[in-house]
Parts: sequence; structure tokens; C-alpha cells
Amino acid sequence: MTYGWSRRSLAILFVVSAGAPVVLVLDAATGWSRSAIGTPAWASWTIAALAICVGLPFAWAATPFGTRGATNLLLNAYRREGLEAIERQHLSGVSSRRAGLQLCNLGLALERAGDWDGAQAVHRRAAHHGYPPAMVRLAYVLSLQGEEPEARNWYRRAVEAGYPLDPLEEADGE
Repeated sequence: MTYGWSRRSLAILFVVSAGAPVVLVLDAATGWSRSAIGTPAWASWTIAALAICVGLPFAWAATPFGTRGATNLLLNAYRREGLEAIERQHLSGVSSRRAGLQLCNLGLALERAGDWDGAQAVHRRAAHHGYPPAMVRLAYVLSLQGEEPEARNWYRRAVEAGYPLDPLEEADGE
């Protein structure tokens, strides 16, 4: 998984987003649709241009650099403005699950930066949005900070919320 997306999903998004503009440009250049269905040349080139404008940013977003870029934008905003401002300005218009996903990615970036207190706060907000992977990450951060009872509680809540693997059973060897 890369920032909440499976590699297969990212690959499909990349192929479709990058492939559609290429096919439409080739179509406009060769005139296939003009000969097959009578599309005017200007329409073929307009559709190709729109596909480039829309498709290539999606193709970029499907790459690891693109997904990291979105998280880095949140990370920079977090450092400048704080968690409440991010939720108000950047995440207020998205679904609770999507906000949880974005906050979880931000928490992972903070973990990589070594900001464990910030990661805990962000993962806690993501967990309150009901995002099970954030609950697991919060539990992990809490266990690193020596807060085992609360960590076990968050592990249980993640499983109850539909997280596919019970980390407590895995750790106990059951």
C-alpha cells in the first residue's frame, strides 16, 4: 500500500490517465475518428487537449512522487498553521473517511520526520474520523511512547471498525 492506495489501483490510474491522452492525440493526428465516425478535426484535437489537461495530472498523482506531493502540502500547512487549520481549510469539504485517510498520511509523514507527538495528535484526529488504519497507527505510536493500555484499546477499536487483522492476537501468537 502506498499512502492508502494499493499498487494495483495506482497502476490502473496511471495507465488510464496517461494512456487516454496518448491514444486521443494519436487519433487526432491520424484522423481515425474522422474517417470512422466523421468527427471534425477541431473536435478531435479539442478532445485530445482536454485529455492531456485532465489525464496527465491524474497520472502524476498516481506516481509515488505525486502522492507524496499531496501529503507534503498538508505537512507544510500543518507546520505553518496547525492541525485545526488543516481540518478547517483543507479537509472540511471531504468525507470523513477521506479526511481520515489524508490525516493518516500526514501522521505517517510526521512519523518519518521523527515528530512522534505530532504524529500521535494527527493519528488521533484521523482515528476520530473513524479511519481504522489510523487507529492502528495511533496504537503503534502510543505503544512506542509506553502507553500500552490506551494502545490496546485503539487496536481493539480498529478491529471493531473493520480493520482486517487483529494485531493483539498476532502479537500473542494465537
